[in-house]
Amino acid sequence: MASPPMAPARDVRRPAGRGGLGWLLAAAALFTVAVFAVAPLRLPLGWDEITYIAQVSAHPSEVVMPPIHSRGPGLLAAPVTLLTTSVVVLRVWMTVLSGAGLFLALLAWRRLRPGPALALAAIIIGSLAVTQLNAVQVMPDWWEALGALAVTGLFLRAVTIGQTRLVAVLLAAGVFFLVLVRWQDAVFLVAPLATAALVVPAWRRRGTLAAIAVGLAAGAAEWAGEAWAFYGGPAGRLRLTAREPPKFGLYFSLPRQLRVLVGGCSPRHCPPWVHPSLGAWWAALLVLAILGIITTRRTRSAAPAVPAAPAAVPANQATTAAVPATQATTAVPAACAVTLLAGYALFDPQAQPRYLLPVIALAAIPAADGITWLAAARRWRAAALPPVAAFLLAGLITQHYVLRAQAASLHHRDVRWPAQASYLRHLGVRPPCILGPGHLPVAYYLGCTPAWADQHLPALLARPPGPSAWHQLHVPGMRILVYIRK
Repeated sequence: MASPPMAPARDVRRPAGRGGLGWLLAAAALFTVAVFAVAPLRLPLGWDEITYIAQVSAHPSEVVMPPIHSRGPGLLAAPVTLLTTSVVVLRVWMTVLSGAGLFLALLAWRRLRPGPALALAAIIIGSLAVTQLNAVQVMPDWWEALGALAVTGLFLRAVTIGQTRLVAVLLAAGVFFLVLVRWQDAVFLVAPLATAALVVPAWRRRGTLAAIAVGLAAGAAEWAGEAWAFYGGPAGRLRLTAREPPKFGLYFSLPRQLRVLVGGCSPRHCPPWVHPSLGAWWAALLVLAILGIITTRRTRSAAPAVPAAPAAVPANQATTAAVPATQATTAVPAACAVTLLAGYALFDPQAQPRYLLPVIALAAIPAADGITWLAAARRWRAAALPPVAAFLLAGLITQHYVLRAQAASLHHRDVRWPAQASYLRHLGVRPPCILGPGHLPVAYYLGCTPAWADQHLPALLARPPGPSAWHQLHVPGMRILVYIRK
């Protein structure tokens, strides 16, 4: 008698059916509640935040957005900033929007990973101090991280499960969103995706490449439109961008980029290893991500042969659809994370924890794969679960203290600007007025025109009605240049 066929080894990372929506909703809701509980909702507006919202604010402003920035963050905040200047209302809106964005980003991975694995990835991302802080701010990094997650998931759905018209439209919209939020990161994320679509024979689908191209073209058109409207055209915008520090060039700032993860860093100052214990946590995250990639490869190599595809379905599409959780769905986000990290490590000498948010978000997928494999492997389960639980708990606890320290530092720095504006207003400073370089936030609160990298003070004073119309005001107790009309 012939023995019954052996059941194939089960891949715990492979979703059963179309379930898992409850896990995504729970993860997004838990993240939103956590941000409301611990994030500083009364945090004053930061320098970069002001440059983003000044263009879409109910507060009269002469602040011009730097040409290197994109309008995406300001547009996300616009439904609130166009109606009110309340910082608390703005923070609440951004928190709710962040929770919804996390849900949508994870939803792109729904048929690529089971719900519990995606919930683990959400816990890793959402427990970070930099995530919870950026979730309430009007900054591009958190939204670039969510866009990177969504675009990578949609791309993998298209090339491994099968591309539908809806997936193509969403992929194009996701790429456009990336460009709208921060076009520099979009280039480094899309490059490995397009390369994979060209190099892997089974992924060479015109529809996928066309969707990516449409998203990039729409983003480029929007960028060029802004250039013509505000900076004298694309060449003028590039020229003005080149004037902003840091100068474009090759740098090797990888050690600095990694040091910021332990806290205590500012764009210009990064003391060495302020919180050394955090280095061990980040090392554990890297080990889990590598473990996720390795175990996915082993699962793929041990998988049984896929049955012949029906005649109506292309063979390559049926094969990839049968086993969506292959090595590719772990290696691709890891590759995108590496290229994004390379973009900052090679071309940006400055360092901020928020810069690495897209890298961390993409690395969370293979890290969750590694944790899921440890939880399911009978040989390793008993020994691995306590360290994994300690890893997750340590992240929640230590990152809470980092968040408190960072929020206190930002509050101490940013609260002085409204106070300085109030002091100058008391001295009689009213629009039209011009403030010297280095005081853009104060100019925003006063409604004055600030001098910055590509709006030098002499050029501002030369505007009609001319230099003779301005009077320099000497402000006691403040090192600031203030010009008011005579």
